[in-house]
Amino acid sequence: MNRLFVSMVLLCALNISHAQQMDTNIELIQNAFNAYLEDFIDRDADQIATHFQFPAMNQFANPARIFHSLEEITKYLETLPLQNGYAYSTVDDMAINRLSSSIYSLVFDYSRYDAADELLYEGSSVYLYGNSSGVWKIFFVSTGDRE
Repeated sequence: MNRLFVSMVLLCALNISHAQQMDTNIELIQNAFNAYLEDFIDRDADQIATHFQFPAMNQFANPARIFHSLEEITKYLETLPLQNGYAYSTVDDMAINRLSSSIYSLVFDYSRYDAADELLYEGSSVYLYGNSSGVWKIFFVSTGDRE
């Protein structure tokens, strides 16, 4: 499954424009996101939390929440509901764009599957990345159904 995931991510990477390929931050953010997604698929709340800088706003929580620490987001992630039978996600489309010298957006369309490779859900998310600590980390997430 991880090979399928990596292959899908690499295919999506080819969609990034030539100008963006010149921006080394794009590659750093894509690598950070790939690590985040692997931890998400593994449902490792402790590791998922390490991909966030704080404070972090999360709009997949209902209502939206602001997290101020690793412990706070880890506790939330441990109870984050997913579709029954969730086994893995695939990358359907991804675009990373520079918003400023220290903020990038990552727009991500994905599909979630069960262990029998049956589609459970199609969604879309927006992540905002910052590097206030010198490492690209998520500080905002909004996710929902794909339209």
